[in-house]
Amino acid sequence: MALSLDSILPHAPALWLEIAPPRGIVGESLLSKLAAVREHVCAVNLADNALGRVKMSGLVFASMIRARLGLPVVLNCSCRDRNRFALLSDLLGASALGVDAVVALQGDKLPADGSAGARAVHDLDTFSLLKMIADLNHGDTGEGKRLLKTLPKLIPGVVGNPTRKQMDREFDLLRRKADAGALFVITQPAFERDAVLRFVEKADQHGLKVIPGILPVKRESMAQYLKDNISDLSGVHHHFDRYAGVSEEDARRLSIEQNLTLMDSLAHDVAGFNIMSGGGPSLAIELAIEWSRHRRPAGP
Repeated sequence: MALSLDSILPHAPALWLEIAPPRGIVGESLLSKLAAVREHVCAVNLADNALGRVKMSGLVFASMIRARLGLPVVLNCSCRDRNRFALLSDLLGASALGVDAVVALQGDKLPADGSAGARAVHDLDTFSLLKMIADLNHGDTGEGKRLLKTLPKLIPGVVGNPTRKQMDREFDLLRRKADAGALFVITQPAFERDAVLRFVEKADQHGLKVIPGILPVKRESMAQYLKDNISDLSGVHHHFDRYAGVSEEDARRLSIEQNLTLMDSLAHDVAGFNIMSGGGPSLAIELAIEWSRHRRPAGP
């Protein structure tokens, strides 16, 4: 039986909110913020120690979200930080907790100078992690051992970059990820409609649903950081230049306006949008609510 994406993509365009779990052990504040947006989003997408910054286990925080808010959860799972046993253990836990989907990814590079205090593992890569998910969905641990009871299915997803300089390479990776079992792809932050549409056209050829990443920029310093430090965004630096010399209030308003316009222009061409928290959840939540209200049909 084919996997259904209805729990995370109940309609088009669906709306996801991407957040990082808390830095410490207390999740109450973030759960309260998520409660305010519960009626506006279809799923919460949990990052996995993004940029090499340690947070609470995404699996643990996913359990809190499921128990407290009842929202579908998309769990990012990085090959950077775990060997195959740890990855398999987390996938089993995710299935047992009712996590809806898992995004298989390599993970951001750690600082070359060792300042992160850790070494990348990469026992598996994205493709072998997708195979592990497929094996579990068929009731097999991948070690020749059948599970006594078939677990709830995990919907497999991946990430992609619609603004990569070498798009032929990106499209080849997209094909290989689809062949390995991926059903949806979340993009790096999208800023240009035409780039997303080219990406969607290729993804459609491989049966992949596309969820563009939408990154609201809250202040000039955040725009400068993205420009200076995130190599995947090197092709869209001009979009960050517009925040130079702009107050934080005006930057937030400008970012929401620009993103609403982009989302409107893509609403009929994509499966959904993944609003990314970036420097914190407040502006992402504000954009999610604005979009939900913006798209909601007017009452009688």
